[in-house]
Amino acid sequence: MIMTYSQNNNDMPTPHFRVGEFKCKCGGNHGIKLDCELVEKLEELRTYLDCSRIIINSGFRCPEHDRRVGGNGGGMHTKGQAADIVCYDRQGDIIPAGVVCCAAQEVGFNGIANIDNTYTAVHVDTRSGSKWYGDEAVPGGTSSSVCEDFYEYYPDVKPVGEIKTGMIEIDGVKYKYTLEKA
Repeated sequence: MIMTYSQNNNDMPTPHFRVGEFKCKCGGNHGIKLDCELVEKLEELRTYLDCSRIIINSGFRCPEHDRRVGGNGGGMHTKGQAADIVCYDRQGDIIPAGVVCCAAQEVGFNGIANIDNTYTAVHVDTRSGSKWYGDEAVPGGTSSSVCEDFYEYYPDVKPVGEIKTGMIEIDGVKYKYTLEKA
């Protein structure tokens, strides 16, 4: 269910997220659309990865702001069904995008993508009827990188419970990560 909240609403629909974290960054005085399923899945992702926190870089976007940042003005952000996030582990380190993408797949997000060339920020959404997994940092963007399974796309990442720590290499840079079952 998609709810519409007032611009200044700071309620907590779940234990770790406030409505205000999802408001449009345009600064306009309009409501905030927020999909209840999106926030619930973000809570699941937080638990699955044992995050200390998840930062919402972009949540709801009004159509005008969505176009200003490169969207088409009618995408998942404009429906309140998407968030661009950065996940942090218990030591305060950023969890690499490859690990987050695989975990988001486990949790059941249907739209997932790495969205920056530092492999730290991830787009997640609750689209229905189809899946879209991609990597906007590769030449050609997501149109050149759509995959069926992030565990194949990031073969060094294993499901939680199979390993405790590991390394993932992205564009020649190695990142350490730790996964523990919550």
